[in-house]
Amino acid sequence: MSFYELKVEQRDYFYFNRVKKENETPPHFHGAVELLFCVDGKQEVCISGKTQSLEKGDACFIDSYTVHSLQPSGATLYAIVGDIHFFQPVFAAFGDTLPPCLFRFENAEFLSMLYAVYQSPKTSDAAISERNKGIVKLLLAQLSESVPFVKRKTDKQNDLVAKILQYAAENYAGDLTLITLSARFGYSHAYLSRLLHRYLGVNWNVYVGNIRVRAAHALLQSEQELSVLNAALCCGFESLNTFYRAYRRIYGNTPLKK
Repeated sequence: MSFYELKVEQRDYFYFNRVKKENETPPHFHGAVELLFCVDGKQEVCISGKTQSLEKGDACFIDSYTVHSLQPSGATLYAIVGDIHFFQPVFAAFGDTLPPCLFRFENAEFLSMLYAVYQSPKTSDAAISERNKGIVKLLLAQLSESVPFVKRKTDKQNDLVAKILQYAAENYAGDLTLITLSARFGYSHAYLSRLLHRYLGVNWNVYVGNIRVRAAHALLQSEQELSVLNAALCCGFESLNTFYRAYRRIYGNTPLKK
């Protein structure tokens, strides 16, 4: 499934980690900027519907609201996800340019140093924010010495997919048929079907079932007295059988509650 990663929309959000990619990251998007640096192994990443392969020393830049996903690979990555407000002043200082989508960056020692700075203890939110701003400035300054920055490009298809996914995230209990989306966004349902399948990797009905079942699962966890039937109906399912099929597809079993 794909999703709008709402937790990343917090002001001053910043995430920096060295991870071994053993689990799938499904198609998603957010307002934050994201950078991935492959330091070991090989990693497939799909950005705006196009699959790219990162090997040791490769990196990618993912701009705000760009739909992207990663497959499990065992590769080791440095992942940085940060509020656009940390990055925009630096982009402006470089003439309103930003790193290209794919580039080479082999200075793993520099990334390790930045990661150590990120892990250093801080005593206040203000100190943490200043540290994160410093990390962004140092990183982009270092990148600018070896990577030719480019002008931001408009991707109308990616923007359309992001708008549809955001609408679905906010209206998952309502009518999300392709015919309804076609009328709302002004494109034929056949075009939307092809476009969404290219970005999401599944057909639209499966995607909608996935976001609804995750919403129902969260509801069942938070509302102990709520029945499975009522949770399913609240999240847009029309029958328990449909809900159970979708639930098993994601969680491998059925809810324990009746």
